Amino acid sequence: MSYTEVLERKSELLKKTVENWILKENRDGLNRQEAHIYRNMLKELHQNEQELNTVRGEDIEKQSDSDEAEERVSVSQTSAQSV
Repeated sequence: MSYTEVLERKSELLKKTVENWILKENRDGLNRQEAHIYRNMLKELHQNEQELNTVRGEDIEKQSDSDEAEERVSVSQTSAQSV
């Protein structure tokens, strides 16, 4: 399992947990301790989403770099064959 997949899975779990806290808050309200846990969970979700977006951006950057390198190799092979 890649790091990106781990972050995606963590994000799914955090979203589900936050959703449950929101339902509880709407249904019964949150006491002080629960509100603290809920806020920390939201912070963790946002941090995880930010890290996931950063990793995805790096993956896209690496992919475009490798595509450019492959393109240069194929162009140089074509020019060497035509000579």
